[in-house]
Amino acid sequence: MVPKEVLGAFDDFGPLLGTILDQTHDCIKLLDRGGTIRYVNERGAIAMELRTPSELLGQTWIERWPEEMRAAVGHALEEARLGEAARFTGSRTIGGKPSWWDVTVTPVRLTQATEYLLVIARDMTREVEERMRAEAVSAEMRHRLRNAMAIASALVRMSARGRPELQAFADDAAFRFAQLGRVQELVLDSSPNKSLKQVVSLLGEVYDNLEIGPMPEIELEDRMMQALALAFGELATNSLKYGALKHGTAVRVEGQLVDDELQLTWQEEAVLAPTRVGGQGLDLIDRIMRASGGRIERWIEDHQFTIQAVFPLRQTHQAT
Repeated sequence: MVPKEVLGAFDDFGPLLGTILDQTHDCIKLLDRGGTIRYVNERGAIAMELRTPSELLGQTWIERWPEEMRAAVGHALEEARLGEAARFTGSRTIGGKPSWWDVTVTPVRLTQATEYLLVIARDMTREVEERMRAEAVSAEMRHRLRNAMAIASALVRMSARGRPELQAFADDAAFRFAQLGRVQELVLDSSPNKSLKQVVSLLGEVYDNLEIGPMPEIELEDRMMQALALAFGELATNSLKYGALKHGTAVRVEGQLVDDELQLTWQEEAVLAPTRVGGQGLDLIDRIMRASGGRIERWIEDHQFTIQAVFPLRQTHQAT
């Protein structure tokens, strides 16, 4: 039950308030200033795998947390006692399974003083587990990509073994695979920001006839850098299959800051991939850029195919 003095503050809405709190999916508790649990809603009790809310009443809230979490819990309680809202992410084991909670602790004033502490805990276990799964998949993909480049390099060198006339070719191909591996490692690395100039320069060492022009000294946040790398990879693939890189003519890439945007320009002779049912590389690039908050502009003029990737400047940082 919600304490009578709290319900009284809502006059005729007191019983309705208790019913509403019992219907919410968040775990809601009301503590006194000492941190003792005075109320918990029914959904909260269910989340804690208790039979009834009364099983928690009278218990000290901080003692419901594992030892390693109590410093954070105690700090949140003290902040709320002083009149400030506090928030932390906590983990605990319930029913033998780990769970994660987004917790806010807010002071409740019936007069001018803080008389109670309101605790609202949102179960974020599914979100954390999904993030952990995505991180595991990402780590596995990085591992597989590194292995793929290493295997490709090894196969090239193996083919040239005992054939001196192929050794220079094998060394060159192995170098290009190694550079692609470095680009992939850099792009997929979990560090928050990546150097635009570093990534583009590495790509310039992979492909012949790829001329890297002026490039601003900035860093892109992770999502934008991945979009850039995917778009760049698709452009290079199309050019290798149908365009300038296939025919040994030059492709020029350069970047500039214009107003509040970063503009990266790819330019080559106007040879486009033939349209095919079920997919088109340029459409894929459009989707990649839109999903990341950027956009693609493209045109043909004087037998030159130009594609410009535009990124909002708010997603960039000055390189240090």
